[in-house]
Amino acid sequence: MQKILCGLLFLVAPVVEAASPSFSSKDLGLKIEPLYGYETIFRTNPTPHTSTRSFYGARVAAGQDILSGELEYTKGADTENYSTAPETIRNEDEKAKLGIRSTYNFNSMFFISGRLGGQATQNTNEEISGGVSTIEKKPITYSPYAGASLGIRLGSIISVNAGTTMVFKDNKDFTKNEVQSSVSFSIGK
Repeated sequence: MQKILCGLLFLVAPVVEAASPSFSSKDLGLKIEPLYGYETIFRTNPTPHTSTRSFYGARVAAGQDILSGELEYTKGADTENYSTAPETIRNEDEKAKLGIRSTYNFNSMFFISGRLGGQATQNTNEEISGGVSTIEKKPITYSPYAGASLGIRLGSIISVNAGTTMVFKDNKDFTKNEVQSSVSFSIGK
């Protein structure tokens, strides 16, 4: 997953620089956001159910308020215990999002943002049954996402954001979609 993120950064940087010969970091409007949150995920093993867990990560946004690009990396893990085999199931997900965002400023303190894009997910599943551990690294899956957040500025370059994002895994059954709620601290203009 780290290779995917590095590759995306190397692809985006030359395009941004080529778009404006007089490019500067002030024009870019770069924001860095460490984030923490909770997500609800649909699981099929051992039976169909939803699981809620925490996740952490970081988001980088570049552009102006009206339209900016974003790149996000998060990681979450959960362990479920059962009385029958498999007795323990551990899931670890690494997720990378690439998308766009638009921000509307109500005044100098409060703002709202909307976001759209795509998410790549790498899942590693470990099942322990009868003391035997089986680890499976599943193929990367891709899904669209949409979300919104509310924010408050705590000065000229720091803000706090609370948001919710839905990752569309199944358009026919919304109970299988992921819902991610997070709080982030933004540093930058």
